[in-house]
Amino acid sequence: MCSYNYANIKNFGSGAAYAPINNPLSYLMSSGLDNMFMHGSPRLNSDTRESQAYIAEYCAKGFDKFCEVATANTATQIFPNLLHGCVADYSKDCLIPKGWCVPQNLTKGDVVLINTAKTKYLQKMYGAFENKVPFDCTVAASPLITLYSGEWMKPVYSIPQGLDLDNDPVMNRILNKPMIALDLLSNIYCTMRDQNRLGELAGTKLGTFYNNMIKNMKKLSN
Repeated sequence: MCSYNYANIKNFGSGAAYAPINNPLSYLMSSGLDNMFMHGSPRLNSDTRESQAYIAEYCAKGFDKFCEVATANTATQIFPNLLHGCVADYSKDCLIPKGWCVPQNLTKGDVVLINTAKTKYLQKMYGAFENKVPFDCTVAASPLITLYSGEWMKPVYSIPQGLDLDNDPVMNRILNKPMIALDLLSNIYCTMRDQNRLGELAGTKLGTFYNNMIKNMKKLSN
């Protein structure tokens, strides 16, 4: 007599989340025909918004070897999928001239780094809906990612209290190429200033960057 072990309906499909082929990182390491063969569709790849949101959340939580490789990718990103858009706040004196935003010539690694930094340092998103959606809606139990939507989104960024800033791999990489994220850096500066927290940056690499930038701006204005 045959016996069968059936899964409870509440557990049906849960194993798919742990299948290597359904790991979101596998979508990010390939594109085009490769993803067609592996996942049945080229809809998700390293350039799509869902993929950028996933890798940003992944690397914001823990910057591992995969993140090192992804942020070092020097291939040109023709259509950068930047999360949160341009985040400069021109209503305040936030270090950058009005109308300045993200440079046009970004690499794929730059985009991953910028999105990771925006995710890691986001304090509050105003004027937006926070949508928790499956990374791949065709896979049961696919991990959830956060996508913001809204016409008047206004993100506010800051350095989390207690963060070992000088040993933060994300900020260290940003400060090595500050021009790619000057809008983000200016947003962080204004938030920390308005919350009377600039003292927390004293003696750090970021604090030194801000001091040097303010000095250079004063020289240009004289």
